[in-house]
Amino acid sequence: MSKIITFEEMQRSYDGEWLLIAPKEVDEDLQVIKGEVLAHSPIQEDIYQALESVGEQPLAIEYVGKVPEDLAFIL
Repeated sequence: MSKIITFEEMQRSYDGEWLLIAPKEVDEDLQVIKGEVLAHSPIQEDIYQALESVGEQPLAIEYVGKVPEDLAFIL
């Protein structure tokens, strides 16, 4: 079983990667404060594939690292 770590620890440990997180604590804006990293990869599609093996539970997908200038996010 993975350990529960803070989001800051996730950023240091997985810089430049996509994370699948089981949040254990979130703030009022639903941003992860701490949680368990279920999967990580520099390739976003790997995280979506990992979703298939995770049971029903609250999850978050986050990218940690510098966002490339040629990348845009649509919310």
